[in-house]
Amino acid sequence: MDFVFRRAAVRARIVANPLGAVLQRYVAHLVYRGHRASTLHQYVFAAEHFGGWLGRRPIDIASMDCFIRHHLPRCRCGKPAVRNIRCVRAALNRLLEMLGSKRTRPAGTGLVGQLLRKYENHLVHTCGLSCATVRYRLRYARELLRRFRVCRTRQLREWSPVQMAQYVSSVGRQQRKPSSGQVLASSIRSFLRFLLLHGLIHRNLATAVPSFANWRLASLPRSIGRADLEKLIRTVDTSTAIGKRDLAVLLCLTELGLRGADVAALRQDGVDLASGILCFRRPKQREQVELPMTRRLIAAIRHYLHQGRPACSSTSLFVIHRAPVGIGLKPIGIRGIVIRRAVQAGLGHRIGGTHVIRHTVATELINLGASLKEIADLLGHSSIDTTSIYAKVDMSSLARVALPWPGKQEVIP
Repeated sequence: MDFVFRRAAVRARIVANPLGAVLQRYVAHLVYRGHRASTLHQYVFAAEHFGGWLGRRPIDIASMDCFIRHHLPRCRCGKPAVRNIRCVRAALNRLLEMLGSKRTRPAGTGLVGQLLRKYENHLVHTCGLSCATVRYRLRYARELLRRFRVCRTRQLREWSPVQMAQYVSSVGRQQRKPSSGQVLASSIRSFLRFLLLHGLIHRNLATAVPSFANWRLASLPRSIGRADLEKLIRTVDTSTAIGKRDLAVLLCLTELGLRGADVAALRQDGVDLASGILCFRRPKQREQVELPMTRRLIAAIRHYLHQGRPACSSTSLFVIHRAPVGIGLKPIGIRGIVIRRAVQAGLGHRIGGTHVIRHTVATELINLGASLKEIADLLGHSSIDTTSIYAKVDMSSLARVALPWPGKQEVIP
């Protein structure tokens, strides 16, 4: 408190607040997260405003929502009360985190809530799916139950194959890409198999869910050139700590063709700079792999670890440098780095994420003569069929087997 708030009158006012003891802990929590002084002051004043309105009542999500929705729009409190709804909501969310709580989307009440909670447990503990997969499968299951207005178990038994086919077809037409329709169909099949497993429906309705035409080899994989990748890398300012981190992240993608999730899964103890080996666990295949690093990648990771990475307890190799400092980057954070750097390089219209870089690395390797098996091992493809899509961009090999274009033929009398 003495370090953050220099004026004794401000410290005394905060301590005298009904949430005075909580606010003192809150200041320490924000300092630990690495917030800038201006942001920290605004958050504390917002929480102080909330505490003055709350009084001696218990702190919970309902009271915070009531404060934001009903008090702030007509607030007449004097300074330093913060009225900006966005700032207040962020401050109260940080307060919830400190108290060991967080906002979650409610599964629902009644039968729907019970079904979704049971289905979530099935997906996590029985199927072993990732958090992202569980999230979108729950979303599609919730939308299905909402569309048929399910409130009793007997309604599930009245579902027919025709209804399931019509529902998936109608919702699938609203999807922008065939792959999105495939995700929808697989999610509905998963939920229907779950209902059958627990005896909530009497026949396998999953077989009635239509498939969406999406031929894997119908189009060329999107890729860019090596010159564009180098242009992307040159946007990084390595004089800053964030620049050192971003350079190492980009080289993991451009030199090894890793997925964004693979880069986010890297750990400090998996980096052997002496032998030049990168050891990590692929979240998608759930296997441990070791890959040799290039000299440029070794140098980038060494500079980041020695001069750029903030001191923190996280075991992740790449961490957040702004509040909350020291939290490991997630796949969406890796994607954000690529998109920001692509915009700076003038490639925002061609690079929309990490996968186009992965495709570019595979295309380069196959044009240089690498075998599909070698590329599959590097990229972590469980099936060689997945890697075979890159055979279509091996222009040098395709040129050797291409037939001449038929021209005008002489007519033999």
